[in-house]
Amino acid sequence: MTSDELPGMAAAFRRGADEASAALAKWLGRPVTLAVQRLEAVPLTTAAAALGSGAEPVCGCAMGISGAIGGVLLLAAADQDALALADTLIERPPGTSTSWNEIERSALIETANIVGCSYLNVVCNMLVPERAEGILPSPPLFLRDFPAALMEAMLLELPSPAETVLLARTAFAVDATAVRCGLLFLPDAESLARLRDAADGPRSRP
Repeated sequence: MTSDELPGMAAAFRRGADEASAALAKWLGRPVTLAVQRLEAVPLTTAAAALGSGAEPVCGCAMGISGAIGGVLLLAAADQDALALADTLIERPPGTSTSWNEIERSALIETANIVGCSYLNVVCNMLVPERAEGILPSPPLFLRDFPAALMEAMLLELPSPAETVLLARTAFAVDATAVRCGLLFLPDAESLARLRDAADGPRSRP
């Protein structure tokens, strides 16, 4: 994917962030801001480094995608950032949680489910509207490991991954608490080709 193709994809990801913000605010009953700061096309061979330095574990939720678009979507953050987000979601002061228990995992999984579905719906409606009804996301899976191991786990879900990974660097704020996270989309080769063909003229349904 070239830099000329990124604006169309970035517009879809920004719209997805708006939809996810509204859905999360409704679910939580509190102000939520989810904003894409930058969309990057990252070579598959260096994608693990985009998740972190490798010296510290990364936490996230992975959602498998099949149908109109195939791949894996990962909402990921540094371990401490993700714990702070979990505290905020369950209305505790950031720093309360020091490990991943069931309540923290459940909060992050439900958030990833809402964010992932919002992004997928918007991206498909804008870029491949004729196939948007056929998206089949799987329930998110909680993952915590070093970046290289996370990428390996994602690749095991794809028999033919594309050579490019899309990374949306994202600012996520609930109430006044902000965390840094990334939304990483690893498409299969066929889906990346379809999105690349559509990216020069993103469309939306009337």
